[in-house]
Amino acid sequence: MDINKKVGERIREVRKKYNLSMMQLADELGISQPRLSRIENGDQEIPISLIQQFCERFDIPLSSFFRSLEKDEKAGDSLINEQLEQVLASLNDEQKKALYVFITSFQK
Repeated sequence: MDINKKVGERIREVRKKYNLSMMQLADELGISQPRLSRIENGDQEIPISLIQQFCERFDIPLSSFFRSLEKDEKAGDSLINEQLEQVLASLNDEQKKALYVFITSFQK
């Protein structure tokens, strides 16, 4: 996922957690509501200074903010791996062989 989308999603998540409207947060950050909307949607890059201001507003260490983005990505990978393991466990040997042939065809 694009970094701008990840940052925007995290900002939206925190804003909603604190029950703030876009207008309220935009006012606190000194930006327009449409700009905040573009940031939350991942359509506009956000300067690091604005991320820092956001983190200070919610008492989030800047390093934790970025670590949380990485954790989300890893959690998504873990979920996919877990789901794949469940699907594989439900297949019989013949289905597993067919799936293996199908998957290895992409490597050629």
